[in-house]
Amino acid sequence: MMKKKIFAAVGMLLLVIGLCGAKSYMRQMKIRENEEVQKIEKQKEVAQERKEAMEQRKKQEEEKKQKAKEQQKIIKRQKKIQICIDPGHYSKKNEVYENGKVVYCEGNFTLQVAKELKKILEERYGVIVHLTRTSGNICINGYENLALDSGKISLRGEAAKGMDLFISLHTNANLEHANGVDTNRQPIGITKPIVIVNTVAMESKQALRVANAIGTSLAVSNAKLGISTQEKFHTVSGKDDILNWTDAYNDSVDKEGTVCARRGNNGDYYGVLRGASNVAVPGMIVEHGFHTVPKMRKLAADGTLAKEWAEADAKGIAEGMRLEEE
Repeated sequence: MMKKKIFAAVGMLLLVIGLCGAKSYMRQMKIRENEEVQKIEKQKEVAQERKEAMEQRKKQEEEKKQKAKEQQKIIKRQKKIQICIDPGHYSKKNEVYENGKVVYCEGNFTLQVAKELKKILEERYGVIVHLTRTSGNICINGYENLALDSGKISLRGEAAKGMDLFISLHTNANLEHANGVDTNRQPIGITKPIVIVNTVAMESKQALRVANAIGTSLAVSNAKLGISTQEKFHTVSGKDDILNWTDAYNDSVDKEGTVCARRGNNGDYYGVLRGASNVAVPGMIVEHGFHTVPKMRKLAADGTLAKEWAEADAKGIAEGMRLEEE
């Protein structure tokens, strides 16, 4: 009887051990199964991440190609853009004397600015630039200097025929003894960029954008150089906002620059602008600052001003015409 009980106990013990082993085995199998599931899930995640990364790279490559294609289109378009730049007057015109010596000449200085501006527009933006003159003298259709600054001045604007824009570069002056001081010793407060547009430009959104952008850029530049008290430019949104130019506004002190128009008996008052209108080209005169301000003349003499103004003009043209650097 005792042996039977012992055998029964041993059998029970073995059964318990067997069951425990089975449970342990099952747990191990479950753990392994879970690990396999996690491993598979991880592999799926990695595969998905790789797929997404590849798709992202592909998308970026496509965007890059599209951007390059668009850039090429822009460059191609810009290479077709033609701008006519007119360095105002001619050599030795509008000279300023101090102690019997010439200290400034508008006709000489505008050519310096024009050459710098041409270089920037061509090299940076790929624009085709035509200058009405490349030296101190100007010659169009057999007419020269004085004739092209008076009776035949409209030929300068007409030289822009078939182009996208005409810009005549100038420096400003005031009436005799304006503001109660010597004519050529005006305070820096008189300095303000004035952009005078022709009748064609008044109807062009792009031309007004250019006028606004050039004026804004010049205002900032002039304030930075210390030749103006105003760093803001009053922009216009359409032809109804354009100011009618007057001597009073021109000679005013501490006023913002703006876009102006001036009409005459035959349309545009200024011959260069009338000429551009004759050939249906938007045109503008840019009065950068006043050469009646001593500090302006000093900066012009030391070579600082021509490059600064050319950069400001180029920035305005690029903004207004929505050009991009090559």
